[in-house]
Amino acid sequence: MGRVRQVAEIAIPVVLTSATTMVLGATDTALLGHYGTAALGIVALVLPMWIVATALVIPFGSATQVVVARLHGAGDTAAIRALARAGVRATAVIGALVALGAGVAAPLLVRATAPAGLDRGQATLVLWILLCGLPFTAVTAHLRGALGGIGDTRTGARNAVAVAVLNLVLAAVLIFPAGLGPVGSALGSTTALAAGTAGLAHRARAMLRDTGRAPLRAWLDVALPDVGFGLVSYGGDAVIAVLAAGAGAVSLAAHRTVSVAVSLVWMFVFGIGVAMAVLVGHSIGADDPGERRAVVRAGAIVMLATACTTALLLALASPLVFGVLSGDPAVGAAARSVVWALPVLAPIMAVSMIYAAQLRAAGDTRGVLYASLFSVVVVALPAVWALSAVAGLAGVYAGIVAGWIARTGATAIRWRLRFRTLPVAEPAR
Repeated sequence: MGRVRQVAEIAIPVVLTSATTMVLGATDTALLGHYGTAALGIVALVLPMWIVATALVIPFGSATQVVVARLHGAGDTAAIRALARAGVRATAVIGALVALGAGVAAPLLVRATAPAGLDRGQATLVLWILLCGLPFTAVTAHLRGALGGIGDTRTGARNAVAVAVLNLVLAAVLIFPAGLGPVGSALGSTTALAAGTAGLAHRARAMLRDTGRAPLRAWLDVALPDVGFGLVSYGGDAVIAVLAAGAGAVSLAAHRTVSVAVSLVWMFVFGIGVAMAVLVGHSIGADDPGERRAVVRAGAIVMLATACTTALLLALASPLVFGVLSGDPAVGAAARSVVWALPVLAPIMAVSMIYAAQLRAAGDTRGVLYASLFSVVVVALPAVWALSAVAGLAGVYAGIVAGWIARTGATAIRWRLRFRTLPVAEPAR
């Protein structure tokens, strides 16, 4: 029970952080769903593109967590502080560059993917506003990674709650009274994110005081393959959204609605996976394989239990949940037709994360990238494309399930081939 408590102490704040992020998405979805199906369709189209952009910057925060966890296990406080300070500058620049490039491409992306009847000008504007928050997203991910690497996930959770509350207030005002619809939603999200980044930097100021030689090479070695992973995974999600849009605005809005429910399951898988990766990283830094195995066992039990229970409850309560997210009966009916995917996906995602968390903690983000590349390019996208043409939205989710099965199998194979003999480098100094 001691290891379970360890996992839970780190995982609960991370799950809370993910939950508040889900609340942001669910709040915007619900508000826009009642504002109008067209508004919800715009967000459903734009959001995957924005997520792809964030997937190019958030991995640097994940790399910070991996490197800091190993440094913490080795007791190298000076290197942790040096990396924390240098990483703020680096991630801000990276976020700005990605935002600039994505902003230039935004009109072309929207024009190529928008279904007939969707307001392309408004969709492009929404994407531009969201991209303005990308540097803040990058810095926030880095600071959360630095704090999380030493086991402090509570600070990030408190910050995420504050951001969610501010976003809720701003969105409620800007969407309805101000009459800005999806543009108001984007403005509220970006403003809240900027305020949250400033608050998190203030809370982490003690970690940012000292300077020294930052282990940036080790940081980049972990981060760059994870950038590829994010691009492949979330790029695949964006393509799937486009395929869902092929069946019309109702199908696209229903896909967005079900995606929120899947994300609620994922937040438990992700949060507990973060806790596993941090504690496994500590054990690697301390050269304690017995502790690593105990942490993995405890994390696996907690992850499978919480993910599967959440998926089952959401499936049973789907009429209520989907009714809250959209006021259009057609959207709710389409979403309920694929609710079976929730309890099917939950254990598959959990098992995949159990293996992936260990590989990440050891710095083998290349292995995670290869598994994602295989599952998305070889399995998921071809399956979604073929099955959606036959079965519509049900085919989309059958293809998604097939992709997750492939990712789990590939990640498990990578772990079996590499992890037990994987040379784990000493934390760079």
